[in-house]
Amino acid sequence: MQHLKNFNWKKFLLQGVLPCLLAVAVGFISRYQLELSDGVTESFLQLQWPLYAPLNALTAFCLTLILFALLGKWSRATGISGAVFTLIALINYYTRDLHGSALMPQDILNLGTAAEVMGSYTLKITQDVVKIVLLYLPILAIVFVQAQLVKGAPKRAGWKARGVRAAGSALGVFLVMFFGYFGPVTIKPKTTYGWAWQNTYYTYGYLAGTIEATSLMADPVIEPENYNDAAAVNTARKADDYIAPASPESAEDYPDIVLILSESFYDFDLVTDLQADTDIMPVTKNLPNSVYGHTISPHVGGGTNSTEYEMLTSNSLILMPSITPFNWLNLYNANSVVSYLKGLGYSTMAAHPYTNSNYRRDSAWLALGFDETHFQSDFTTQETYGDRPYQTDSATYRDWETMYEAMPEDKPRFSFLVSIQSHGDYDMNDASLDIVHAATDYGDYDALMDEYLSCIKKTDAAVQELCDYFTAQYEKTGRKVIVAMAGDHAPSFVGHVADPSFAETDNELQILERSTPFFIWANYPLEHTAAATSTTDPLNRMDMVMLTPTLLQQAGLPLSDYYEYLLEMKHNTPVVTAANDYMKVDGSTAEYGADLALDEWAKGYLMLEYNNIGAHAKRDQSIFDPAE
Repeated sequence: MQHLKNFNWKKFLLQGVLPCLLAVAVGFISRYQLELSDGVTESFLQLQWPLYAPLNALTAFCLTLILFALLGKWSRATGISGAVFTLIALINYYTRDLHGSALMPQDILNLGTAAEVMGSYTLKITQDVVKIVLLYLPILAIVFVQAQLVKGAPKRAGWKARGVRAAGSALGVFLVMFFGYFGPVTIKPKTTYGWAWQNTYYTYGYLAGTIEATSLMADPVIEPENYNDAAAVNTARKADDYIAPASPESAEDYPDIVLILSESFYDFDLVTDLQADTDIMPVTKNLPNSVYGHTISPHVGGGTNSTEYEMLTSNSLILMPSITPFNWLNLYNANSVVSYLKGLGYSTMAAHPYTNSNYRRDSAWLALGFDETHFQSDFTTQETYGDRPYQTDSATYRDWETMYEAMPEDKPRFSFLVSIQSHGDYDMNDASLDIVHAATDYGDYDALMDEYLSCIKKTDAAVQELCDYFTAQYEKTGRKVIVAMAGDHAPSFVGHVADPSFAETDNELQILERSTPFFIWANYPLEHTAAATSTTDPLNRMDMVMLTPTLLQQAGLPLSDYYEYLLEMKHNTPVVTAANDYMKVDGSTAEYGADLALDEWAKGYLMLEYNNIGAHAKRDQSIFDPAE
């Protein structure tokens, strides 16, 4: 009792408690910086109170506690912690602005690609960026106050004090993590990832969402509710009524398959009235003997590898919301269009006129089973558009045609290409080199829009060159070729120029921003184009995962149960993975739960996907192999 009576409470409160409380206040500032960088609306910011805003602030405070345990000074711990979160907020802002999604834990595995991509963009200093930086000033003021409060305190603490400091910090971190995220009853629900990353990050806060994303990295594929293997097998039977076009009698009659993922290929007519001075896509929109429409990319304004994975595997990123697929998934023995066509006797080749390190394509493509791969050094033409550093589509196709001709003649060929010409940013050329000019006033984005549209017009012209080449090949050799091309995503600035009046709801606008053009064309007569064209949606939209089965359908190839399910689902609900709603066949959207029959198609698809790639599923390979 005498010891407590002689205890210096004033010193304890001023040098111990008050600096700690000031550090907690910095946690609230850091939390606000991160939400600001995420583009969270005011309504969501308000909904984060009274639970999730304090939880995120205390999560940020955990870093300060760890640093305090190591450094022994609140001022140093607070200053460093505040600087770290300011930097993360800035990186997250530009990641979201250029990539279309928040900075997530798995992006650490993609730093090389991210550095290369960021190097080609001009980072704009916006009001939000300035605000994020300026919010570090009150943090510095708090650091100064903390330092002044402990003036005259011993420079070095004894071992006992250090032990108490470390134990107290560890206890604080444990309490936040246990009651916030990992205990039997938690403040934040443990599983919240669903149809869109914004659902988790906007509702529960950036740091809370990042904690869940980190936990998903150990098992990145989310298991659907009520999943079991038997239900997945039964789900495949829903497509038993699907009637496929007649297939060729033998592999000798199979056409060559060409699949192109076109960099940033997008039609701005979907979201704004350009009033351009020339027709931008006269070839692509008017190809004879073809199917034209729009595929829904998994991200807005970025995420090439996500689109690439969906295109090749027909697996939706909805079950893998926190990963970059090639960087994280084990692709050996994975089912994909590569393994599927090899099973039908095809030789396979993949190519990209840029470095082989991007998204680990060098190893990922080989793991998927491509017989040969080609990268920048194999594209010898090295033709660029003005000062833009990327090879043009025209030159890429010419180099690629040489690779195609070198493939075995005695087998049908599958060739996959990821182009690079229209990659951002779009302020690299002098305005005199622009061949398209938009009359609509886009303010700061006028110059970017003109350069971007000029790139797309050159892409469109290159499509004609490619079609002419394959037409000539057919005339010379009789070799049949069917080509599918789709854009990987809209350019990063689409959200800044899109006109909200072009859609009735935010979700419908988001689907439009994800709707990249596709076409399927052949150098021989296509007989079943009506089967791939919607009679009710003028934009002829479908999920990216449906493009490959549609291509194989048009080629007349045997179809697996998985592919047939996707094609049958397309006739019921063609878009299920792009936003918080699904899209009906007439192009309108509806909330999940509004139509149980359409919900059943979407949930059934996720069952089949999980059976294919889920860690806790026993794959039934017969679902994914070509039909007998």
